[in-house]
Amino acid sequence: RRSHKMGKKAKRGSAGSDSSSAATPHEVFPFSYCIVATAVCLGLALSRPVSNVERPPHREYADFASFWPLYVNQHAKPVTKLLHALGTSLATVTVVPTHGVQTFLRLGLGIASGIALSLCAVDLTATQPTGLPEALVMVVLLVGAIRKFTGMSAGRILLQLASGYVFPWIAHFFVELNKPATFRHPTFSFIGDFTLLTSLLTGRLALDASTV
Repeated sequence: RRSHKMGKKAKRGSAGSDSSSAATPHEVFPFSYCIVATAVCLGLALSRPVSNVERPPHREYADFASFWPLYVNQHAKPVTKLLHALGTSLATVTVVPTHGVQTFLRLGLGIASGIALSLCAVDLTATQPTGLPEALVMVVLLVGAIRKFTGMSAGRILLQLASGYVFPWIAHFFVELNKPATFRHPTFSFIGDFTLLTSLLTGRLALDASTV
């Protein structure tokens, strides 16, 4: 009887360990789902109508196209552009050594989805005097999307995002000597960082350009 009971306990223990090992702390979407979800989010963002809501004078931009010339003007010096490109690159490619290339790709899709959803929600906080409410919404959407796509912890995601602002803010405060547009238009500014990087890599924007 004793051996029979011990056998039952052993079976229960092994079953429990199997179920706990099978469970994952952060279940992620299959990669194909990530691609589809990103396409849907980008479609929603691109079809977003420009709102006529009355905005504060210092938060006057309603779409990224009208914001982009201001962004370029605030990043006129070559060193500023290079530091921004460096910060954006470090915030993304540093996941490769620890998480692999697929996580890097998933991170890119998560960023695209999160910022697309944030763009759709820009008008919800457009009347606020500062960009803080918009920034909070953006961070929540980014962290949620990236976590679901990559399985990374919220703390690691926040660390990755924060690392992308270190060099750019050094450039603003000590090189360009102006205040980052992040404080007024965090979503457009975030998109601008990646647009700047791709524009420099493709040659669409010169290092010494101050206008578009």
